[in-house]
Amino acid sequence: MKVWLRQAALLVAAGVTGGVLVAATDNGSTTTLVHVVRQVQAHSATLPASSVGTPTAGLTPAKIYRRDAPGVVVVSATSIIHTTNIFGLPQTRRQQALGSGFVIDRQGHILTNAHVVVGAGSVRVGFASSTGLDTTYKARVLGIDRATDIAVLAPQNVPSQALDPLPLGTAKDVHVGDSVVAIGNPLGEERTITSGIISAVNRTISSLDPNRPINGALQTDAAINHGNSGGPLIDRYGRVVGITNQILTGTNNPTSGNIGIGFAVPIDTARNVARQILKSGRAVHTYLGIEGTQVTASLAHVLNLPVSTGVLVGKVRPGSPAAHAGLRGGSATATIDGRTLTVGGDVIVSINSHKIVHFSDLAQAVAGMKPGAHVSLVIIRKGTRMTVPVTLGAQSG
Repeated sequence: MKVWLRQAALLVAAGVTGGVLVAATDNGSTTTLVHVVRQVQAHSATLPASSVGTPTAGLTPAKIYRRDAPGVVVVSATSIIHTTNIFGLPQTRRQQALGSGFVIDRQGHILTNAHVVVGAGSVRVGFASSTGLDTTYKARVLGIDRATDIAVLAPQNVPSQALDPLPLGTAKDVHVGDSVVAIGNPLGEERTITSGIISAVNRTISSLDPNRPINGALQTDAAINHGNSGGPLIDRYGRVVGITNQILTGTNNPTSGNIGIGFAVPIDTARNVARQILKSGRAVHTYLGIEGTQVTASLAHVLNLPVSTGVLVGKVRPGSPAAHAGLRGGSATATIDGRTLTVGGDVIVSINSHKIVHFSDLAQAVAGMKPGAHVSLVIIRKGTRMTVPVTLGAQSG
């Protein structure tokens, strides 16, 4: 079981599906990838757009389950691990990761989390059948994007009648307090539904790439446990708005379960990545190349900044678009409210005339552009306001 550390208090920066870098600290809580790992000793296309229009009334969890559960699959990924025993002799063990996924089109393509299938030598997916037992099929991994923890699978020889694509919505329509359900395979219990609400939006969570966390994640109190990874988070209209991904456990025990704080990758991010994978086998992300801190009124007061919102640049990645544009990071450190920050750098206050209030404003603006796009940043440098043109770059996931 893999465990990721995640800051549960104020995030000192935010990353983006697009590569804006992040710096975060750890408060002792852990974020666990929610798939099940079992170890056994061995002897030697086009994606659907968001739904148009919004129904006037939502569906009950029971109706959502009857409509969407047939499109949820069990993902079983097997890999062979070569190690040595205590005597230094080579040994082989088979490792199996169990997660969830869901069908997204009539061609049978499946979305899941990359951490469920990464490094797997073979992958199988289980579809619901009228017998009550899943029918499993081999599947090819068409592509993995570490930066967003998204993978696209192509099951082989699945009959068309077994394919039940789920409607995709958009996380942009999701608000705190909205009802949601999660359908997945927690602890191997196939197609379990849990319900809850959206507890928060625009969270930043870890990806398989430590330098590129996932921005815009949805937080929910719907129960998510090991085995839910890759399953759909569904709004009250039956549309997928996220892919369940991680849980915050509040402990360093990797076997800990749900405590009511789960996270999902926004479906908008997954849709964009999946389209690229289906087209070319990989995803490319637009990036700026900074690490920074969201400016708040209290932070501005302590640092005597002339603005109360924006992004304080802490570090500029060498060779990045930000570096080529001449953006400057900080040159000193300061401990504020228990956090050690890099201070003295530029403060980015707008991008293309759009004011930056939250770090996510900058992150999402960058993510929404194509590599090579020219943007105009307004910055404050040592009290002086200036405009800096930047040509955004690209990096693979």
